[in-house]
Amino acid sequence: MKREKDLSLSLYYDFYGEFLTEKQAKLFKLYYNDDYSLAEIAQECGISRQGVLDTLKRAQAKLKDMEGKLGLVANSKEK
Repeated sequence: MKREKDLSLSLYYDFYGEFLTEKQAKLFKLYYNDDYSLAEIAQECGISRQGVLDTLKRAQAKLKDMEGKLGLVANSKEK
């Protein structure tokens, strides 16, 4: 089953990427910006595919949480 990427997260990353851990940021960039698959990231980073998925989910949750608290992306779209 192919996972659909929520590309709005890339915009959240532009605003809140500094709040991610170094590992979360690296995996996020590989997945969203460089379009690596989960398996490719796992091989590149020497971790399991599940480890990649778990890290990406934590990063996504953190970015969504920051947007929920600060709303900078929504505010920038209104202008």
